[in-house]
Amino acid sequence: MKQLLTTVFFLGILLGNNCNAQVLDQMTHNGISRDFYYYTPSNWNGTDELPLLIVLHGLTQTAGGIMAITDFNVIAEDNDFIVVYPDGINNAWNADMNLTVSQADDLGFIEELATHFQTDFNTNPRRQYLCGFSNGGFMSHKMACESSMCFAGMATVSGGMSDTVYQNCNPSYAPNILHIHGTLDPVVPYGGSITTGVSVDDMLEFWQNNLGCDLTPVFSAMPNPNVLDLSYPERYIYSNCTPGQLELITVVGGGHQWPGITTFVGGVGTINMDFYSPQIIWDFLDGRECPSSVGLNDLEIESEKTVVKIYDLLGRETNFKANAPLLYHYSDGSVEKRVVLD
Repeated sequence: MKQLLTTVFFLGILLGNNCNAQVLDQMTHNGISRDFYYYTPSNWNGTDELPLLIVLHGLTQTAGGIMAITDFNVIAEDNDFIVVYPDGINNAWNADMNLTVSQADDLGFIEELATHFQTDFNTNPRRQYLCGFSNGGFMSHKMACESSMCFAGMATVSGGMSDTVYQNCNPSYAPNILHIHGTLDPVVPYGGSITTGVSVDDMLEFWQNNLGCDLTPVFSAMPNPNVLDLSYPERYIYSNCTPGQLELITVVGGGHQWPGITTFVGGVGTINMDFYSPQIIWDFLDGRECPSSVGLNDLEIESEKTVVKIYDLLGRETNFKANAPLLYHYSDGSVEKRVVLD
């Protein structure tokens, strides 16, 4: 049974956010205490079924650090979704990288985190998304390839697929994918490397084949208002994907950075300032949905579990009802929220 410890995180005052909406929390997964921040928009009433965005930091970075530089809290406030920033063990994610950094069960942790927000915050299971930078991007691709839980979309910046994930990728669901990468990235080279894995082109070709998209993407011009940053973006949209969507923003001359964010931590090389990547990411993810058959916890229930009691969202014991979100209490002490569609 997971254990949660919640502490209000007062940095929200400094960031200009409602401090009651920004929280530092903990969850015990596989006997290890895992930290994460989350932000709920100030007009959320506690019962509205909002989308969920999980943002994964890069290697050596932290949840608090990526929260501070990306300002996804502001975007969540303006667009009514809940955003979560988990911490990797030793500032890393176990994404089966070519150079092993972590052995933690991060796939299971992220799934449990999503389930926690479905159950305790009533987030929409059909509208949950992943976003990752660098090592967090690699972890996002691993989740899309290996998780039995549906994430309707993911957006990755400067992080791709390790050789292991690429060779064994077998998605349970067809995700919508936006990838952003600089051609002069010195940490995760655009052309791939023995230490980081496959090239951007090979990774996009895999997803193009998996999603059934047209072979040749359509070029879509992006503005280049800042000529002093010595870089410019190019957007490529893969057409006729079924059912997902696939897009690539190549930052010609760009480094290992979040485009549009000037920061001295978390990146290396040229920062493109022609577009604000967190907003572009949310604009891409917003409205994407998992199949209608996905329930509020689409992880399979172990056969040895039995249902002890069923409650509605107001905590009242009830009987089974189709097409309604219900809390199922199981014989092993776990609680899951599910919808059985009729």
